[in-house]
Amino acid sequence: MIAKTETSPGFRRLGRTVNTEYALAADDVMVVIPDAGLKDDEASARANIEFQQGYATRIGRRCAVVVLLSRLLSQDAGARRVYAQGMDPALFFASALVVSNPLSRAMGSFFLGLTRPRTPTRLFDTVEAALAWVESLRPA
Repeated sequence: MIAKTETSPGFRRLGRTVNTEYALAADDVMVVIPDAGLKDDEASARANIEFQQGYATRIGRRCAVVVLLSRLLSQDAGARRVYAQGMDPALFFASALVVSNPLSRAMGSFFLGLTRPRTPTRLFDTVEAALAWVESLRPA
């Protein structure tokens, strides 16, 4: 069983980029914790996708990401494009977006409506639901 909440001691710290903290709910499940109030742009998105791809490459197997989108204040078109294109199915098996407030739900819906993510991507109200879904998609 993997961790249920973003503050759970079950998450292991993985590292950080200029604006995002990373933790592991399982060896192949990254929890993406943007800095509160983040205004994500193309440059920061590139740093984040490189971190995520680098980790998946290092462990040598496909990963999932659970993104706490409710911490994000805004995201520009360049950032959305980087994330949609950067989720390479050779490196990732799923992306779960946790949207626990109206703004994050709107951003998540906008992202899914305007882009074509390359991996299965869904919105969830809770971290627990997101983790259960990515577990159900984990490759054998």
